[in-house]
Amino acid sequence: MPLGSAKRLLTPVACRCLWLAIIGAILAILFVPQEAKANAFCQADQPTLDFGSALTARGTINWTCTNFDPTPVAFTLCAAIGTPSYPGTPQQPKMIGSSPIFLDFNVYVDSAGNELWDSSTLLTANVAIAANGRTSGTFTYYGRIPPGQAAPPGTYSAFFYNTLIGILTTGTSICQRNAPDFSGIDVTLSVRATLIEACTLGTIGDIDFGELAGFRDQIDAAGSVQLVCPPNRGWTLSFDGGRHAAGTERRMQDADGNLVPYQLYRDAARTDTIAIDGSVTGAGTGVAQTVPVYGRVEIGALPPVGQYSDFVVVTLGF
Repeated sequence: MPLGSAKRLLTPVACRCLWLAIIGAILAILFVPQEAKANAFCQADQPTLDFGSALTARGTINWTCTNFDPTPVAFTLCAAIGTPSYPGTPQQPKMIGSSPIFLDFNVYVDSAGNELWDSSTLLTANVAIAANGRTSGTFTYYGRIPPGQAAPPGTYSAFFYNTLIGILTTGTSICQRNAPDFSGIDVTLSVRATLIEACTLGTIGDIDFGELAGFRDQIDAAGSVQLVCPPNRGWTLSFDGGRHAAGTERRMQDADGNLVPYQLYRDAARTDTIAIDGSVTGAGTGVAQTVPVYGRVEIGALPPVGQYSDFVVVTLGF
């Protein structure tokens, strides 16, 4: 075979190898691993429920969701409370002090404190995001510390680990972190409180002069104010003039505007008057104290028949 013919036969073989090399390079590019993204991705801050020195608190979780899809998306976002820190349980979370001393508390989905935020109750929000868009919102929850716990002053804290911001899919009641085309996040909910040497008001016992028949020139009755203060902590109960006072005189009123004057006293003999904005003082014992308050009506002229009442504001200072 002539040398020229051999060259012609080699040319197509060389060309075929070149195309195979190019196709191989294209396939290699196509099969390079790409970063996977859910169509919707939600994140949130690390929230804190801070009671301060109060027995109630309000907390929030601020969330942001991003849609990586070229079409709008809509879903139900949910927040599921996490696992409480030691020694708390899902049934009774507890904050821990430095002694260690434990302090019970609860977290609710409503401000009235009727419905616990627990494994069976979720915080939810309907979320709609435009194509390649982003939206933000807030979950709100509420905390309460039951009063009357024997916990000394100090700083207390707790955590709910793995509190979930996820999706509630159709037909389920479980908040899921990951689902098709969705990715959520876990956060840690911190709880803290500072107990101070404080006093609290308890039950107020009304002064009820009762139903009166016939003429009387003097009617006595007694009520009480309950309080709790730390041992030896001084306290003051102040009494305003009520709703119908005139000058230095407290008065009860009926529906027609008729008035009956009355007085408040510190003692059962009714010799030590509690004036308008006057006070009763004492010292705490660490347990509930009941402070008696005595009332007297002195009738100069028989008032018209009716139901008379007044409301006195009692303020506890310490």
